[in-house]
Amino acid sequence: MSTIQKMRYSMTEKIISKPVILKLANLMLVLFLPLILYGQDTRETVAILDFEGRGISQLEAQTLTDRFRTALAGAGVLRLVERQMMEEVLQEQGFQQTGCTSDECAVEVGQLLGVQNMIGGAIGKVGNTFTIDMRMFSVQTGENIRTKNVSYGGAVDGLITEIEILAFQISGLEATDELLEIRKTGIVAAGSAVKPKTRFGAMMRSMIIPGGGQFYSERKRWGYTWLLSEIAIGGGIAFFGTEYQTAFDEYNSTIDLYTNETDVDMIEEYKDQAQMHHENMDNAATMAETLAYAAAGVWAANVVHALITGPKTGGKTSAKELPIRLAYDPGSGATMMKLSIPLRR
Repeated sequence: MSTIQKMRYSMTEKIISKPVILKLANLMLVLFLPLILYGQDTRETVAILDFEGRGISQLEAQTLTDRFRTALAGAGVLRLVERQMMEEVLQEQGFQQTGCTSDECAVEVGQLLGVQNMIGGAIGKVGNTFTIDMRMFSVQTGENIRTKNVSYGGAVDGLITEIEILAFQISGLEATDELLEIRKTGIVAAGSAVKPKTRFGAMMRSMIIPGGGQFYSERKRWGYTWLLSEIAIGGGIAFFGTEYQTAFDEYNSTIDLYTNETDVDMIEEYKDQAQMHHENMDNAATMAETLAYAAAGVWAANVVHALITGPKTGGKTSAKELPIRLAYDPGSGATMMKLSIPLRR
């Protein structure tokens, strides 16, 4: 075998056999990229104080607070401290939430929980009219970020719809058409009896098209984020694929020149050029492979995100929801994945 043939063979082997360390690094990227993405949650943190009952029982006020908390978490705009975590932290600090109605008390609770914002309010009754007043304010400055109120005349159970609408509005979102229809008619319109959205449906759509499950769940910002991320990475793969092909063609052309050249100086120059083109091929192939692993990691994170967050809860959702969701943990200051399994006898 001639020298140039040996060089050509060794270069080909180098392209096909990537270093084991690189393979392991790419594998780690796929495994940990979803965790890295979730760790970069930039949503503002918020905790909810039990609404004060004025003219209704405190039990009813607490039940409506729980419904508000569920709807707010489903909206997905804010990172919410769940009631259980909130009570655990306050108990550790020897603090009782009951009777905490003043601004100073609410700010103190927010500081203990380490959240950016607090939401508090009151549900009252004047004659036959119910009123709901709530506000979200900054723990650091005490200034109101958003205030909402509504008056409602009807049975007390109608407050459930009003509290769910307010959860969307306090998050800066528009309430769903179905909630507005229920408010208007008191019942779910017959024409709106569509198949309920599920987390499984969101997951399947994101498996087909990145961001598809988020669009299905009415989380357009996340949908565009995942879709554009995959498009950008795909563009990078295409770019480095083109770079590889260009370097490959130049490499083969230089090899042909090298093979047919008789001048010693030119042979040495073509040899250097061939090695340079080979390095360009190797670099382009490495970058394309790394981006391919990154694309797989983003795709996996997109699917997991669609499954965990699911459709916004303002609309009708399936009763067969998976008991997995994200919640803000004030102890660690991070978003945690929670699994709830009901125990039956």
